[in-house]
Amino acid sequence: MKSFNDVFAAAKEYCKEHMTDTAANIWIEPLSFVEFDDDTVYIDCGETFLKQIADTRYKNLWTDAFKEIFGSDLKIVFLDENESTIYIEQNKEEKKFSLEKNTEKETFDNFIVGPSNKFAYAAACAVAKRPAESSKNNLSYNPLLIYGNSGLGKTHLMNAICYEIRKKNSSANIIFVHAEDFTNEFIYHISNRTSAIFHEKYRNADVLLIDDIQFLAGKTQTQEEFFHTINSYIMEDKQIILTSDRPPRDIQTLEERITTRLEGGLLADIQPPEFETRIAIIKNKLKSFGIEISEDIINYIAERVKNDVRQLEGVVKRLNAYYDISGEPPTLAQVKETINNITTNSQPVSQIVEKIILEVSRMYHVSVDDIFSTRRISNISNARQISMYIIRQITDLSLEQIGEKFSKHYSTVIHSIEQVEERQKTDSTLKAQINDIIKNVKD
Repeated sequence: MKSFNDVFAAAKEYCKEHMTDTAANIWIEPLSFVEFDDDTVYIDCGETFLKQIADTRYKNLWTDAFKEIFGSDLKIVFLDENESTIYIEQNKEEKKFSLEKNTEKETFDNFIVGPSNKFAYAAACAVAKRPAESSKNNLSYNPLLIYGNSGLGKTHLMNAICYEIRKKNSSANIIFVHAEDFTNEFIYHISNRTSAIFHEKYRNADVLLIDDIQFLAGKTQTQEEFFHTINSYIMEDKQIILTSDRPPRDIQTLEERITTRLEGGLLADIQPPEFETRIAIIKNKLKSFGIEISEDIINYIAERVKNDVRQLEGVVKRLNAYYDISGEPPTLAQVKETINNITTNSQPVSQIVEKIILEVSRMYHVSVDDIFSTRRISNISNARQISMYIIRQITDLSLEQIGEKFSKHYSTVIHSIEQVEERQKTDSTLKAQINDIIKNVKD
């Protein structure tokens, strides 16, 4: 590998390949490399609760990842934001390293443009060049919402916008946050009666970028805050940029006034890349790693990985790891194995169940542990019943097997399913929330 940053990036991809996209976005993507010291890897998790989850739930996965990529066992130490700062201060005289959240800069220069994404690319470039301004034909670029399925480059464009704005104005106050983090911060400040701090942070930035706003679906209070935040940016001629996995009208539990406000700006979609664009993406990634493979293998990859740019790049990253370890160009057999590992269409049922529980947990602000617990508090019981209902809807698990997941008798599962079915007949909000959860799980 060229640096341990590359090793960390490869390990991160390994972890993502062994879990659902939803879980990876929450528990793996936010983590960043701090330092490699002796046989120990230090990883910054940011929030304390992320550190706790990483330490208790995913430490073995990270260990396996580094063993696969690095070739030997390494110790893993997770740090929260404060611990990471202290560690850096203590070691800054002896070691020089970066806390950049991305090991590879995502800019407009390394974004591959094709028919499937050229409009979104052009819109992002325009916003980066003149934030909050309108085009000559009076089409407002504020807010800008880029939407499309996971792995097509939405977040890349967001990072590129940040990079360009900061290049021109290094003192610009830019906030880039995932919708889930926005929600969690809002809940924290509401609970602690410190809403003024939240408003001060989010309404006084020059540019605000919020990723994956579909996660705001069903969260009434957060949507209220989100709506007023959007309005404040538009009224003060400050730029707001958003991404989503679908257009606003398709987010069933997004408030109508938010949908209308978003549609008053600019909507730009990204579609899966065409064959020629996929070829260009593969070659660009190979060039960044400084490796060469045959045109036949490049074409083979492009023919079989069609709908996800992240998967395309993941294949190349794994091939680069093979190359660094063995010193030999990857064979077609290795390419086939890598593609199979990354793009398998048959998710294990356990992963689907995990994804369902995570989606329900986010929607109803109930912890995963509480959903699996025996606690009978109303909001926890509600989340548990909905989880059972959705598992029954989209998996082939029997009632007995679902019961085992929750340590319940199958008769309890039947009762829970019946309760949810009955409530949906008169509660359109509940029905829309469940449909949103199912769509997120299937996506």
